[in-house]
Amino acid sequence: MFAEDHSRRLVIAAAIAAVHVAGVYAALNVVPELKQAVAQVPLLVTFVSPPEPAPQRPLPQVAVVTPQRLVQIPDLPQIDIPNEAPRSPRAITVPLQPPPPAAQSADRSTPKLVSTVEYVREPAPRYPPQSRRLREQGLVVLRVVIDERGSASSIEIETSSGHARLDDAARDAVLRAAFRPYVEDGEPRRALVLIPIEFALNRGSA
Repeated sequence: MFAEDHSRRLVIAAAIAAVHVAGVYAALNVVPELKQAVAQVPLLVTFVSPPEPAPQRPLPQVAVVTPQRLVQIPDLPQIDIPNEAPRSPRAITVPLQPPPPAAQSADRSTPKLVSTVEYVREPAPRYPPQSRRLREQGLVVLRVVIDERGSASSIEIETSSGHARLDDAARDAVLRAAFRPYVEDGEPRRALVLIPIEFALNRGSA
């Protein structure tokens, strides 16, 4: 038993010694050959150019807007408040307007309304034959303006008889008549008068 353990130890020691011897041999022979082989290999060096810088894009121009006030506040005037005691109210005197002048006399060109008028040639109404057959009758009142020469310058129907033929016949009769001019203060002036013309079948109208 002791002999087997001793033999085993000798084997292990011999193996360790062989490993050391192989390592020394390799260090003395193999390592210098490797250094020489590496020294004979040419060394290639390639210079790499640095990357080009990325182009810079110009920044968009931004317009600078100055803010403006939309509403301009007016400058308020400075008001001085007096410290004096309020005075008693004073009466205000308003000048009176002078009275209007007296009304002028009426315009003489305006016709003056009169109640009667003098005839130079009285109106002679003619009874329309058609009105006789139809038994038409009635009273026509005419509004007549007589000028300074005594002629009827305007004839209007104030009150109708109810029959157009009778109204027209009355107007024609006054138009053929002649009047004496109306005189006021020694001078003739226009006059307005109401003239009635009656159409009656029991009267002998022309």
